[in-house]
Amino acid sequence: MRILIASASGQFGRATARYVLDRVPAGDVILTTRNVDALADLAAEGVTVRHADYDEPGSLPAAFEGADRMLLISLHELGHRVVQHRNAIEAAAAAGVRHVVYTSYVMVDPDCPSTVVPDHLRTHELLDASGLDVTYLRNGLYAETPVTQILPPAIARGVLVDNTDHARGAFVHRDDCAAVAAAVLTSSGHEGKTYDVTGPEALSFADITALASKVSGRPVGYASVDDATLDEQLRGAGLPDDVRGMIVSFGVSLRAGHGERVTDTVQRLTGRPARPIIDLMERHRDLLAGA
Repeated sequence: MRILIASASGQFGRATARYVLDRVPAGDVILTTRNVDALADLAAEGVTVRHADYDEPGSLPAAFEGADRMLLISLHELGHRVVQHRNAIEAAAAAGVRHVVYTSYVMVDPDCPSTVVPDHLRTHELLDASGLDVTYLRNGLYAETPVTQILPPAIARGVLVDNTDHARGAFVHRDDCAAVAAAVLTSSGHEGKTYDVTGPEALSFADITALASKVSGRPVGYASVDDATLDEQLRGAGLPDDVRGMIVSFGVSLRAGHGERVTDTVQRLTGRPARPIIDLMERHRDLLAGA
């Protein structure tokens, strides 16, 4: 069984590769990326590293050749990523890959208003029609987003403002999601399964700011505003339309309950419990404290 991790030079792909290499020999692992130099350290360990670009579909079948099981990590460019995912899926089938593990999103539901959901739904359709065995990893809300991106400027201002209105989400460490992906890639019986991968508790942003205040030693409040007000504030900050729409729709989705489910998937598939968000805050204490 040869395992392929596509887009392996990104944070998620590299973390997954490390967990996979704890379980299988380096010679059984193929990593693809647009920047092969970024994986030189893993190539030196005996991993096969190949160039692959989803925007160059002709490059993909040879890059995927010899793989039995593939991790398809969802890309980031809204709208265009469906084309990129289609290219990867078609190339996987042409290369003889039998099983694709796809990093989907915990909010993927036709009724969810999040603007990131339609691309995932369309990718699900492409995978379901591909004839390949598929496993869906519906990863939860990454804890890294509030801890490293949202909280530092909020702490500097003294308040976090959003439109979630105390709705809760089960924030999960990216590394826990990578450990789950590696467990699925290196074991059997996951074909046709869907796993919701979440953190151990559902927290509101009011809860998160209270934790951040304790960890950082700096006071930070929380305020929720309506969708139109948040959109106007984001516009004033210079954010483009698609980014504003994504942020506002995230709050709407949380208020509708799409992010609050808590599962034991991390524990069941990796043998260790999902880590709470405060662990990540402790790791980034200096960032939160403004040091």
